Amino acid sequence: MAHGGDFGPLNDPDETGGLEYSRRLFEIHGRTFLERLGLLDVCSVACVGGTSQNAALDDSMSRDHMWGPYLTFLLPDSAWRLHGRQLKRALKRLPDRVEDVEWRGYDGPEPRRTDAHEILGFLHRLTGYRTLPKRDVDWLAYLNAQSFLGRRWSERMFDAGQGAVFHDPDDQFDDLWRRFVRYPPPDIQRALLARSLFRAWNAGPEYNLTRAWQRGDLATYSQCRSRFVDEVVEAAFCWNKSYVPAFKWRLAHFDLLPDCPVSVREGVATLAIHPLTDGVLAVADTVVHGIKQLVSDRFQVSAGDQPLSTYAHAIHGGIVDRAIREATSLDW
Repeated sequence: MAHGGDFGPLNDPDETGGLEYSRRLFEIHGRTFLERLGLLDVCSVACVGGTSQNAALDDSMSRDHMWGPYLTFLLPDSAWRLHGRQLKRALKRLPDRVEDVEWRGYDGPEPRRTDAHEILGFLHRLTGYRTLPKRDVDWLAYLNAQSFLGRRWSERMFDAGQGAVFHDPDDQFDDLWRRFVRYPPPDIQRALLARSLFRAWNAGPEYNLTRAWQRGDLATYSQCRSRFVDEVVEAAFCWNKSYVPAFKWRLAHFDLLPDCPVSVREGVATLAIHPLTDGVLAVADTVVHGIKQLVSDRFQVSAGDQPLSTYAHAIHGGIVDRAIREATSLDW
């Protein structure tokens, strides 16, 4: 989550990011707007959810749509019932403009993103959770969920955790938001990590990547390389206890993960652009070796020179809850 700190765009360090313009919009217009309505002490204001600017990844290429200053006003249920309608009417008069920068939707200023919501309803729409998972097994219902166009649960949760809170009486929104977007408990983490490691083994140099090269099947070789990179990146997010972003932001955020062996980080960067030669196999082998070392140290797995699939089975075997272990076989 981008709580506080530098909101400048990742790829344009000399330009102000959209999230910072939203913060300025609140300070210049939003605060006095709430004061006039008598709601400053009950209404939270934030910008959270899936946009490039909320993930601090906006650049000159992403500023042509769904970018710029906007505000989300959030009320708890009791205050929403009293003031929600009045607040939504009043928002029609609040500008989406600050310092000559204006919100850009898909069609000029439309659709407008500035809006008001009841807090729990907003978090439900953001994450899909009607109630927070209470038991570890309650997470199972979400792990394979994806939208019609293929947006996965982990990507939705990554989006839900991006952004910043600008004003929050008694931390009424921030506290709930953090609980809604928290990472799953250890047994679920192990299930996710084991799946990614098993898939990385299947696509990687210990199995199909090498076989495709030996067959001279460059099309499959290319597909295996892409699948291997994606699963390695997914595993890295998992051992960092972080949700995986959508494909277009995945490698940018992978570069920012705090806990990743240099051999894995540099290997992924090389594999992503390496020509289709047998050099890919050597780089991929280095990545696999780095992952095995990290998994051995972090999860007390001792499998030596065994393939990555063995490490995946060992990680999975460490799941304590039998119901989770049985529901997450490595081909799930």
